[in-house]
Amino acid sequence: MNVLVVPMFALSRMGGPWNRAQAVADAFERAGHHVVMGAADDGNCKGPCVSDVCRLPVPSPLGLPMTIASRTFPIAEKLGISGRKPVRSFEEVLWLTGALAYGYERASVESLCSVIEGRRIDAVYSEFSLPAIIAARALGVPVFGSFSFTTQTAYASDPGKAGGVRKLLRELGLPEVESSLELFRWLDRRFIPSCRELEPVEDTGAEFVGFLREVSRPADAKRDRIVVYLGAGSVPQRKVEHVVMTALDRFEGDVYVAGCDAVRRAGIVHFAPWFDFSELLPRACCFVHHGGQNSTMDALANGAPQVVVPGRVFERAFNAGSVERAGAGVKLDAFDPEALRIACERVAGESSFRASAERLRDLLSEQGGAARIVATIEDAV
Repeated sequence: MNVLVVPMFALSRMGGPWNRAQAVADAFERAGHHVVMGAADDGNCKGPCVSDVCRLPVPSPLGLPMTIASRTFPIAEKLGISGRKPVRSFEEVLWLTGALAYGYERASVESLCSVIEGRRIDAVYSEFSLPAIIAARALGVPVFGSFSFTTQTAYASDPGKAGGVRKLLRELGLPEVESSLELFRWLDRRFIPSCRELEPVEDTGAEFVGFLREVSRPADAKRDRIVVYLGAGSVPQRKVEHVVMTALDRFEGDVYVAGCDAVRRAGIVHFAPWFDFSELLPRACCFVHHGGQNSTMDALANGAPQVVVPGRVFERAFNAGSVERAGAGVKLDAFDPEALRIACERVAGESSFRASAERLRDLLSEQGGAARIVATIEDAV
């Protein structure tokens, strides 16, 4: 079977879609299928796991000319300006990244149609890529993809921002939609990389698949580290560093802060642009993060209790609430030294948080992962 795997692209630091698409592509290749992977020059598509890669257009934030957006958007993220604006739906995320702009959608769909026909694609997998869904539907090719509680139109949507998508669908003679999020209903099967306890989706066309990659239970080790990563745009990095230094300077262990400009150390606090979380999280008594899907799942995979600082982004706030309700961590609304110190001390000090994280890790490990996705699509196609 020839399979095309396409992630969502964005001209900002957004590793989740690419990483999840890689896991799915790798599972298809391991099962003996030929995989073509969509990639774009957006700064996130690094080291594709397959050899057959097709280059696709990059959306320009807000649909602005790329020469302007490529300079202003990274500055806004670095200064934390983008984090001050509430983001209320996934449809708004797509609009902000430029993924709903008519020009981008049209160019992407045309490119994808050429790939589907030229490579004789039998099935398309969309990692939240709307152009992949539209192209597959236009050519009558089976299409599958990722889904989540927060991408349901019933959860939150903003149809006023979907004009470009509606225009393209009319031109292609495809069914009309009000919200661009309705396109996820076109998927022949929707896969949720989570579990019902965290994302209570009621959808007969959806399957929970848990961790996409196989997760091994980490060896028991002393939990003597706090790991901090707040992503891009939510909190200015200078503020992150100041708050951490003030709140955690007396922690009896080491503190690791990712996302910094340079590698350095101040007492027990280590700063770096990036750390290997697979090495740090098995010994983390607390993982402070922004509530992104990858960070949330990485913490659970390693049984690490969480302090989630979601800011004003809808999905991150939902994830923070889910983690808190499941007893695996706490949500932190105010990112200041005293609030952070109290939250970390509580999460690291109460054994129930780690017990809940380990219970969820075991539950998510039993869902089948990317191998279940492959098996379902094999049966369907």
